[in-house]
Amino acid sequence: MNVHWKRWVAVSGAAVVIAAGVVVGGSYWRLESNLRTVDLSEEIAHPRPPSPPGPPSSPGRPLNVLLIGQDDERSDTAMVVQLDAAGSRARVVSIPRDTMVPRPRCGDSPPVAVAMFNSAFTTGGAACTVATVEQMSGVRIDHFVQIDFTGFRDLIDRLGGIAITMPEPIDDERSGLHVPAGPTTLNGTQALAFVRTRYSIGDGSDLNRIKNQHLFMRALSEKLAGENWLASPGRTLDLADILTRSMVTDTGIGSIPKLADLAGKLTALRPDAISYVTLPTETYLPDPNRVQPRQPEADELWKAA
Repeated sequence: MNVHWKRWVAVSGAAVVIAAGVVVGGSYWRLESNLRTVDLSEEIAHPRPPSPPGPPSSPGRPLNVLLIGQDDERSDTAMVVQLDAAGSRARVVSIPRDTMVPRPRCGDSPPVAVAMFNSAFTTGGAACTVATVEQMSGVRIDHFVQIDFTGFRDLIDRLGGIAITMPEPIDDERSGLHVPAGPTTLNGTQALAFVRTRYSIGDGSDLNRIKNQHLFMRALSEKLAGENWLASPGRTLDLADILTRSMVTDTGIGSIPKLADLAGKLTALRPDAISYVTLPTETYLPDPNRVQPRQPEADELWKAA
């Protein structure tokens, strides 16, 4: 969810502590044994979008990483992190979970003409989600990182909470979050409720929940950038252990050295070099409670990467 993130919510933060964990004595094998991987080349059978020349780690090559936040058995959050070829800027594209899109064949499940985006994870896990993103965007996903929300909560607690300025008070019985407007520090449980909350803010749509997630990621980014939180080997190992136990990745980055390599790219970014956008959508007329990609804006967004 590493995945789970660089000065964004899982990939980089996780990658940073994993990179440091490589040098913490015998902890390497402990962290390595925590990792679970999926071979996308075996799981995705249909033709995939072309990949730029060279392996994803090559200098001067853009990189696309799908970040999946797992809540119980569902995919509650999906973001495509796009690192530019120079490695100097990144864009995070959030895909609303209730977006209606075509879903390709996933394992024994046949393709469907239209389905809610997050049904891909329920149907075929991270590989099906990768395939669905590639089909809807035309963008090759180089890697994915899946983090469960329990690991996210524990990470925030280990970091001592995240300071954030709330634009409005939230009093949400469903998520259990009750915080006033203005500056506050969210602990792990509150942070998890904050990125889940939707019904008590704005019009209750998933788009408002994504705004909260972007706000939180910016705050997390600034905390990680402003603290030397790798100074303590013990703390670093503790964080790395939490994240690797909460993580699933593709086999392409499914080892400590490969995650450390990814960390090297992501940790070079400044917080102000990361932009956050949401896939343009409009009401899905057959069901006004759902949305669909708004064209031509959606296609233009993917082409602009």
